[in-house]
Amino acid sequence: MDGVGGSVAFPFVPVFLGVLLAYMVYSEWVRLDSRYLVAGALVLLVATAIVDAAGATGAANTLAEFVFFLLAGGVVLLLVDHVRDRPRRGDEPTGSSGPGARHADATDPAQEWEGMADETLDSPEQESVTLVHAPGQ
Repeated sequence: MDGVGGSVAFPFVPVFLGVLLAYMVYSEWVRLDSRYLVAGALVLLVATAIVDAAGATGAANTLAEFVFFLLAGGVVLLLVDHVRDRPRRGDEPTGSSGPGARHADATDPAQEWEGMADETLDSPEQESVTLVHAPGQ
C-alpha cells in the first residue's frame, strides 16, 4: 500500500508475459500447433474493440498490449517450427547431384508403372466381383 487508503495495482502485463513464456515452452515441448497463439490474438483483438467501444480505454490499451505479445509469441513459435522442420544438409538422399537434382520417389511416373507391368487385364474371371442391384444391398 502506498500510504493510507492507497492500493497497489496488480502487475497484469508481467504476469501475462510469464504465463505466455511458460505456454511457449510447453507448446514446443509437446509440439502443439503454433497457430494457437495467433488465433488467441485475433479473438482478443475483437474483445479489445468491444471494450474500447464500451468506453474503457485504459482496459482496451492493456488488452491491445496482450494482443501484441500474443502475435509476437505466435510468430516466434512459427519461426521455430519452420527451422525445426527444415531438412538438414546431411539428410539428402544419396545419388543426388546437387540442390536442384530431381529425386526419384513414389510420385515419379516412371517408378509408378514399373510394378504394374506384370499385371494382366485380359482375364477378369480371376477375381470374383459381387453384383449390387440396389443401394443398401
